[in-house]
Amino acid sequence: MSIHTSTSVIICTCNRPKDLVTTLDTIAKQTEQPDEIIIVDSSDISVQNYDTFTKVFNEATFKNTKLIYDHTTTKSSTFQRNEGIKCASTDILHFLDDDVILEKDYLAQMNKKFHDYPTYAGGMGSVTNIPKKRLNALYLLRRVFLLQRIHASGNFTLSGFPTHPYGKRTFLTVEALGGCCMSYRSNALKKHRFDEKLTQYAYMEDCDLSYRVSREAPLFYNPTARMKHMQSPENRKKAVDIKAVLMQNYIYLFFKNFYPKNKLKIIPFCWSIFGLFLEALIFRRFDIIKGYIKGIKAPLK
Repeated sequence: MSIHTSTSVIICTCNRPKDLVTTLDTIAKQTEQPDEIIIVDSSDISVQNYDTFTKVFNEATFKNTKLIYDHTTTKSSTFQRNEGIKCASTDILHFLDDDVILEKDYLAQMNKKFHDYPTYAGGMGSVTNIPKKRLNALYLLRRVFLLQRIHASGNFTLSGFPTHPYGKRTFLTVEALGGCCMSYRSNALKKHRFDEKLTQYAYMEDCDLSYRVSREAPLFYNPTARMKHMQSPENRKKAVDIKAVLMQNYIYLFFKNFYPKNKLKIIPFCWSIFGLFLEALIFRRFDIIKGYIKGIKAPLK
């Protein structure tokens, strides 16, 4: 006899009503429905004012699911996700971005892995709309300079940058979970929370949390739970601002998580920063270089 594990889906959103409705549509079509759907909305105009949203997010569509809506003026994904955790009352929390499209058995496949691997504290699904692996100069550059990359182990490099196994076809034990499709047991989040020093578009907040949780219990990558991350252009900042946040957060998280345990890692850390500038220079992305400099000048504390 199967044992039911209660689940929540937590979605943080900001000024993306159309994308959110598309994501909710794919949740409504899941073969296993969640016990709770929690929307934490920081939009300038509440999504509840849109008929397209209320036509999906209602008891008629989700007959056996508790629907929770929370509006906040704090535009921060870490704050919003922590609010979602506070609202949740289930065993498994599935965090989804507001611009994803799930295959019909996504939640069923994730729930099965949590059932099959009871010692794992969390996991992630597979993003299918990603480039195929190519052993080109860019891939080699990112590998040499210990930068983020996909089709990789899912562990952290010596520099503190995460890698992701998107594109891999086998179940893996990993250290880093991607924010668009990460899940945790609620017990793991009684001790750990998203770091709210990482504000607004909180780059690498997902990796920070998964790093801390993975020090205590394993995490998994599940290639059978498939989805697309559409990376909506709506409400996205300019490249210069995004890269400034990336640099700020990378520096902060390196000295928070990695440097205290091994001060020699400052060498691969500096090597990676050089690699970021070199990559941007090769592609003549002077706006990205400007963003990196901006991030270095205004580090988080």
